[in-house]
Amino acid sequence: MVVVANRLPFDIELQPDGSTTTRQSPGGLVTALEPILSKRSGAWIGWSGTPDLHLDPVPTDGLTLVPVELSAKEVEQYYEGFSNATLWPLYHDAVAESEFHRIWWDAYVAVNRRFAERAAQVAAPGATVWVHDYQLQLVPQLLRALRPDLRIGFFLHIPFPPTELFNRLPWRSQIIRGLLGADLIGFQLPGGARNFSRLARNLSDVEGKGGTLYHQGRTVLVDAFPISIDSAAMARLVGTPEVRASARQLRDELGNPHRIILGVDRLDYTKGIDVRLRAFSELLAEKDPSVESAVMIQIATPSRERLNSYVRMREQIERQVGAINGNFGRIGAPAVHYLHQSLPREDLAAFYAAADVMTVTPFRDGMNLVAKEYVASRVTGGGVLLLSEFTGAARELKTALMVNPYDTDGVKDALRTALTMPAAEARRRMRVLRRQVLVNDVERWAGRYLATLEGALDQWRAAADRLPPGVVDQLTQTATTQRLLVAVDFDGTIAPIVDDPAAARPLDVSMSALHQLAAITGTEVAVISGRARALLPELLGGDVSDLHLVGSHGAEGISADPEAEGTLALDATARARLGELRRTLQQIAAEYPAVGLELKPTGIAVHLRGLSERATAVVAEEIEEGPATWPGVHLIRGKQVLELTVISTDKGRAVDALRKRYSATGVLFIGDDVTDENAFAALRDADLGVKVGAGVSGATARVADPEAVADLLIALTAIRRQQMSHVVAGAARVQPPAPPLDALEATR
Repeated sequence: MVVVANRLPFDIELQPDGSTTTRQSPGGLVTALEPILSKRSGAWIGWSGTPDLHLDPVPTDGLTLVPVELSAKEVEQYYEGFSNATLWPLYHDAVAESEFHRIWWDAYVAVNRRFAERAAQVAAPGATVWVHDYQLQLVPQLLRALRPDLRIGFFLHIPFPPTELFNRLPWRSQIIRGLLGADLIGFQLPGGARNFSRLARNLSDVEGKGGTLYHQGRTVLVDAFPISIDSAAMARLVGTPEVRASARQLRDELGNPHRIILGVDRLDYTKGIDVRLRAFSELLAEKDPSVESAVMIQIATPSRERLNSYVRMREQIERQVGAINGNFGRIGAPAVHYLHQSLPREDLAAFYAAADVMTVTPFRDGMNLVAKEYVASRVTGGGVLLLSEFTGAARELKTALMVNPYDTDGVKDALRTALTMPAAEARRRMRVLRRQVLVNDVERWAGRYLATLEGALDQWRAAADRLPPGVVDQLTQTATTQRLLVAVDFDGTIAPIVDDPAAARPLDVSMSALHQLAAITGTEVAVISGRARALLPELLGGDVSDLHLVGSHGAEGISADPEAEGTLALDATARARLGELRRTLQQIAAEYPAVGLELKPTGIAVHLRGLSERATAVVAEEIEEGPATWPGVHLIRGKQVLELTVISTDKGRAVDALRKRYSATGVLFIGDDVTDENAFAALRDADLGVKVGAGVSGATARVADPEAVADLLIALTAIRRQQMSHVVAGAARVQPPAPPLDALEATR
């Protein structure tokens, strides 16, 4: 395994005698990946941090550090220029204006090529290469051209902008094609993944839907992987006697104020440092009781100090701090304690432990790990996190006090609330935050990413091995069709049968496979259930907009209009019959409390689960000899359920309607119930029906249970994805080839 990042994880110092010493840099990424790389005899490729310094590879603790040399001019143009004066502001919602200079782009291409060439030299055959962040977005494509045998991943640590902003970039197509060289492209948030997929389809020769793209005959997965911290290590550090003593000493030196407000940021215009200073200043000016005995500490780590925008930012912040202290401070007791310096991790932990309120107010941030570090540090409970809603962390840390950093009054109100929050509420909120941060740590992040990058092939092989003999061959034959409709039943198929129908939920792995199938070109996915269609989104969970939902055995969600998802219309007679049916069945259910009635737009399902065998027989007989015999009422028998409907429909008709709607050339239907036999009967020679469980069936294949259905869907996803990638690749061969990156360097 090879990691490629702008900086090495260790500071390498050249000694007078020509030898080198290494010291691990702080940071969660190093902590997460160093053990993985060490176990695999891995390598980390990056710049040492010193211009014009040539160093040979350095082995350290099973990990090989591979320095990439950068000249002072390249640092100025590639790093300070294109990376941090062009891309950084653009990717952070254009909080500051980007500069676009062709000479910077040339340097960016040249340095990315050097990193790619170094990775190509270092990586073993078939190795995994994980490329990190916005400075190296061309490396995946350049490396793919040099080493097509490699498995390449890319992760962006900062936000990815919406199309309106990204399209300002003169070299937008080159960046997109550079990233498409990866097998897996990871983002902090789903919004970033969606932005990229949309741009890739618009700016490059890409097919596919959602997070599954097809480019030059390859499958490229795009997904969100929110990064985290080594939360257990932070908790252990804060719990040490040394850090606890430092925290107590810090409060003593501050005069034991009632509340300590803390901000910890790189000195960057995206971080909203001025916002919290302004809010604090206004509360002081208004003599608000909440700040009567409160002090603020702002730690601003030096960053990119040669860039004009950062110089101006520092001057502005220091003027603000000076004005606040001049107006509200006292001799020996400034209102704001300002530190423009980097602190050792132990010292930073003491600040976290001492602070009552943590202010995190960026205008835009990919994640913001400071917020998670503060939460992990609250080992004794309490403490309040005030968090910008424009951070990635806001999606996870939901019990923090959320603020809009553009709204000074809102930040003031939130700061006042934080300073006066009752201790019990603060502890309750922090407990929830700590559970989130301690469980979803950086090791889990890295593991999930690498499992997605490396494990997809192994996962599908394992799933295929668990399926009955011959099923994979049948799936392969069905998956070769041009337009495939995959339709599944719900209860007993993707969701295990449970006593309480309302508690039924699909297996996560099955839902994941269905969403992946829906993203493959030429593939439509439907859930055809006897349940009411209105219940299906809640039962399925999450965003199901990519699935076609058909309820009430086809009475809901089937229409001649592909955009319509309504219910088959009832005339006046049918409506009256339905009302009488409901009244009668409610009277029967009143005698048997275990009977469950599921009301639907065109009928009623009578669930018999939970009844004794004798009671089931009595209720079934009463229904079958009573309302089931009425004119215009149709009985559908299922497993432990009798459904009475005033419209004649079944799942076979639903399959026929969906086949016609989507011009499907092949259908796969999976079901377990007797009501699914109508769907199996509607299948044709090129189709495949899969029966779940025992019993006589017209299906041509069989699996044991919903867990086996999950295996089947995983295998089908891999087979279909491979099949359609060949189709897309064949289509791409008749298109004009994309210009190589060499030619794009000259583009202006």
